[in-house]
Amino acid sequence: MSTVKISQLPLLSSLDANTANSLFVGVDIPTGTTGKFTAHTLAQGLFSNEILAVGTNHQNLPNTIAQFALSGESYIQTNLVNTNDGGTADIVVTANTGSGGTDAANFIDMGWANKNYQPGLEFNNIGNSVRPNDGYLYTQGTSGQNYGNLIIGSTSTFGQLKFIAGGGQAVNIVARMTSTGLVLNTQSYITFADGSTQNVAYNPGTETTQNTRLNSIETINTSQNTTIQNAFNKANTSVQNTAVIQLNTVTLTGNLDVRGSLVAFNNSTFDPNVAFIQITGSDNAATANPSNNNYMLHITGKANSSTRLVLDSFGANVSPILVGRSGRGTASAPTATQNTDVLMRVVGNGYIGTGFLESSPTRIDFVAAENFSNTNTGTQIQFWNTPVGSNTIQKIATFNTDSVLFTGTVNSQKGFVYSPTVYPGAQTAITIDVSNNSLVRAQTSTGLTVTLSNLMAGKEVISWITNTANTTQTFTHGCSALNSTVNATTYGIPSTSTILVRYMCIDTTTQNTFVAITKA
Repeated sequence: MSTVKISQLPLLSSLDANTANSLFVGVDIPTGTTGKFTAHTLAQGLFSNEILAVGTNHQNLPNTIAQFALSGESYIQTNLVNTNDGGTADIVVTANTGSGGTDAANFIDMGWANKNYQPGLEFNNIGNSVRPNDGYLYTQGTSGQNYGNLIIGSTSTFGQLKFIAGGGQAVNIVARMTSTGLVLNTQSYITFADGSTQNVAYNPGTETTQNTRLNSIETINTSQNTTIQNAFNKANTSVQNTAVIQLNTVTLTGNLDVRGSLVAFNNSTFDPNVAFIQITGSDNAATANPSNNNYMLHITGKANSSTRLVLDSFGANVSPILVGRSGRGTASAPTATQNTDVLMRVVGNGYIGTGFLESSPTRIDFVAAENFSNTNTGTQIQFWNTPVGSNTIQKIATFNTDSVLFTGTVNSQKGFVYSPTVYPGAQTAITIDVSNNSLVRAQTSTGLTVTLSNLMAGKEVISWITNTANTTQTFTHGCSALNSTVNATTYGIPSTSTILVRYMCIDTTTQNTFVAITKA
């Protein structure tokens, strides 16, 4: 047994780099075993059962893996450095999704690119957006999945996000994001991809009730109209593709994305109580004035280019919808739509050399066909055109629920196609529905009797009747003898022969219905 006391052993100022080569002597009290173990075994046991605590402060947070504490007069810090000049130093947190985070997906990364870092190398999955000596913070989700967002914010009641550039002083705060919007420094300006800039100009002495937003323009107080108009007019003189606001009142609750020039102003020339928005193509600042009152939106496209208004809609059982609503009374106290009221009008107009016509020479009207109620909402569609050599618009067609009325000539170059009514097999009696039948086909072998129903003024029905028997069969046409070409109420169809029967109805009575019979 050794006579050397432990207190007499020499002090070790450091452990071998391979902690497996450093031995300790210890006693395991539960088992009463005395033995040796390595520094590596000791370290594994400590980190498996205890948090990593560097410093003497008490650990207060739950589920803590490691805590670092130090008292420093100015600051304390942890440091991560990559000594390779071409590499990056990264602090990475990975996700516990599926197989967990990898070097390519499901992680958040904060790091620094060293001086010889080569942009585009996929060591850190950030591509060529980072240059040497840049710091970065980004997330990487899985391709095709709806996650991997980066959330930066303050959950404090009055917390703000402050964006600084060019220094760390208060004057270097270029923008602040508050719970109510984005606040820009008064010297800040917006730079577009083409290099052009737009100052955010306003008068701080009078701008007391305005909440100006980049993507959402709220109600602008009428008392500030002159100040805001002058500020935006000044900004618009130096930049194209600019939104210029000159108006008394406008409210937009969504994003305003203008590619070109937008001018919205009070329509005082026509009606001082109506504001309207005018949008102009970027290469065509001059626009024609409205030709009459109550313009709400005026769009002028680029020169020598068709102007398009596009409505997109995607998904099952959805479609773009253009709606016109019309009622009597007022907006605050509407009353029911009445018979002949125009629900919506689509018009086309033209320039006559001195200006645009005040009234449209062609239009489509959606019209109420009765007084509207919860149970009655009959409608019709009317088409109007102006004849060549005239300036008087005329109604050319009216589409009702069950009929179409043409007031002009119908030029059917390919003829008319009817839905035939065909009776199968041999018949002894058939009913011709004048209102709903146009072409009827029937056969008989023992005689055939026709009954007419739903007589309709001005309607013609053509019937094709065949006798399949080897003997003459009697055909009873259903009209009076006087109103027939055979001067009788019946006609004998020769054996194995066919007749053509034409019914012409003048009104809704059989007394004024004529039948013409032609033998094939």
